[in-house]
Parts: sequence; C-alpha cells; structure tokens
Amino acid sequence: MRVLDPYHSDAVIGACHAMLKWADERGYGDGQWLGYMWEDPEIVALKDCRYDVAVEVDDPDFRAEGEVGRYDFPAMRVAEVTLRGNIELEQRALDWIFGTWLPRSGFVPDDQPCFEAWIGRPFAHGYEHFELHCHLPVKRPGPGLSAN
Repeated sequence: MRVLDPYHSDAVIGACHAMLKWADERGYGDGQWLGYMWEDPEIVALKDCRYDVAVEVDDPDFRAEGEVGRYDFPAMRVAEVTLRGNIELEQRALDWIFGTWLPRSGFVPDDQPCFEAWIGRPFAHGYEHFELHCHLPVKRPGPGLSAN
C-alpha cells in the first residue's frame, strides 16, 4: 500500500493498520512485513517521498486489488542492521550503513529501495519502540566503477 508524503503525519500508521486488516482478512497477516523507502527524505522534498507498507505473499496467483498493489522484487544482496528501540535509531543505522560501512565495504548501492523488515507485525511493540531490520540493497561495482 503506497503512502505519499509519509514523513510528517500519521499516514504510515494508518496505512499499516489498513494493510493489517486487509492481510488478516485474507490469511496473510502473519507473513513478513516490510516497509520500502523509495526516496531519501534528506535529498527529496518530503511531499515527493513515497513509502510502501507491504507483507510478503507466497501465492503466485495473487492479484492487486484496490489500494493494495503487487511488486515482485528480484533476489538481492543486502546490508542489514537490526535495531530495537526508538525510531531515531533507524536514522542512525541508515547513516552508519551509508556513511561508515558502505565506503569501506567494496559494495555500492543497488538499484532497489532501502527497506525495513519488521520483527513481527508493524507497531507490535507500540509506537515508541521498534524492532526491525534495516536493509540496504547492495552490489559489487561494475567495470569502471569504484566503491570508494
């Protein structure tokens, strides 16, 4: 479920609740919950940012319906940081992945969005405590590209 302008309102919380209801009604509620950040809000105007609330569905016949879309990601390699705490930890984790780990890793960002993989359901631990894995899709640089 796409959320436009997600970083200054309760739009993500509302979308999570709507997706949880939708997923529970169809038996998908206990799947892996994900949040995709398509733009970096430090680079792109907040009003132009997009965030997708998602749940993995292992059903090749699944079809998009209403506000719920379908996106098939390719297999990918990711850098992962697990966090348990307040939401400020997520920004610190992403800053560390991009600013410290990535320049030393020999990898470059892949052409996929950063994403969160919730440990349990979204907001299962309330609105102040988060448990999730932050993922940055990465790849080896191609010929002529440098990871540094």
